[in-house]
Amino acid sequence: MKKILLFILIGHTSLCSFAQQASIRLQDKKDDYNLDFESGPHTWKSSVDWQTGLTQSGYKVSIDSNQQHSGKYALLIENVKKEVNKTSGMSNLIIPSKFEGKEIEVKFYLKLADVSGHADFPIRIEDEDNDKLEFTNLLAKRIYGTQDWKAYRLKLPLPKEAVRINMFPLLYGQGKMWVDDIQILIDGVDIKDAKIKADYKNIPYKPTDYGNNNRASGKVKVKDAALYYETYGKGAPLLLLHGNSQSISVFKKQIKEYSKTYKVIAVDTRGQGKSTDSIPGPLSYDLYAEDMKTVLDSLNITKTNILGWSDGGNTGLIMASKYPEYVQKLAITGACTDPNKAVSIRTLKEVSSAIEGLKSKNDKQSAYQIKLFTMLLTEPHLSTEDLKKIKSPVLVMAGEKDIILEKHTKYIAANIPDAALFVFKGASHYVPVEKVSEFNKKVLEFFNQK
Repeated sequence: MKKILLFILIGHTSLCSFAQQASIRLQDKKDDYNLDFESGPHTWKSSVDWQTGLTQSGYKVSIDSNQQHSGKYALLIENVKKEVNKTSGMSNLIIPSKFEGKEIEVKFYLKLADVSGHADFPIRIEDEDNDKLEFTNLLAKRIYGTQDWKAYRLKLPLPKEAVRINMFPLLYGQGKMWVDDIQILIDGVDIKDAKIKADYKNIPYKPTDYGNNNRASGKVKVKDAALYYETYGKGAPLLLLHGNSQSISVFKKQIKEYSKTYKVIAVDTRGQGKSTDSIPGPLSYDLYAEDMKTVLDSLNITKTNILGWSDGGNTGLIMASKYPEYVQKLAITGACTDPNKAVSIRTLKEVSSAIEGLKSKNDKQSAYQIKLFTMLLTEPHLSTEDLKKIKSPVLVMAGEKDIILEKHTKYIAANIPDAALFVFKGASHYVPVEKVSEFNKKVLEFFNQK
């Protein structure tokens, strides 16, 4: 739950890798990725598209001619400030995922000298939005100390949506780490001989900045607040409602897909994202539902489909019960009707603890975060009778490992007339970003069904 609370606090923005932070161009050559570090020039500031130089945390990355597994050179990452113990230094290479195949295997050799923390070789595969599709590393092996050259290998799936492959050998703590003779295999075939995708085009793609896209934005004044929203696509309206301490951006994978067939209206709930709030009293999901009714009225939308995640699901349930004329269909995930019935006692205590921790801070953001977290403990108050009033078709979803107890999710589905229930195996409360393809497919099937 602590990880969940941290995730709520920082918002669910796109994941960032070390590779994204490096200013490195995508290579577009078929057979030379300098995987053995033999391509020149061989200075400590140049290694043919491998990141080198002095890092901000006191590490130096260079091409070393004194140590090598084979050939004349190897990559060296070393701690040059001996007092640095709890930071890391890294190099990285970005390769375009232009290869036909279903699996990537990376083989490499490492040599270590007096490593106090650990050595690692993370591999991250990303889509065109810079989001993680697959990830693996060596942490389970816990490699440290001093060792001579030793072979390692890592495997992971290569999704068809992959756009780039990031490799970033990393040294944590003191010591030195050498890397040499990297080999990349696509379905068992060396990368220099791997088949290129027939539809591959080396055209730069600029992701849409969902949640910060002025060209698609608007604002609606509601009681003591101004709500920010963005619209995309054409067709029947589909309202997206995010969770506690989130924003429009959390739905970027859904907006991108749903806007192909629907007019998507994504809203930042009051006080979150780019929406404001000056209400003096506590927050409530009834207030949120009233806000959304005002938004729909301002956009001249008389009836809409709704997808609500967590808090957004709670709001969606209230709208379907209280304002049924506005709701065409409702899909919810990780929603609840009463926090004392929906989550464990431990979860409630951890939220309470987070609130106490925020009370020691004096800034406005922390004060508002207390209001948001307090709502998690006190809201909503939906009765069984409220659920039974809902006449719109409803899809009730959750992750198998959701913080919302499975029995509560089943209770919601059982008490809404003819509601459908679906639990995503292996997923948590964050199923919309953990199971993107499966989640989007399930939701669209529901909304598209006549």
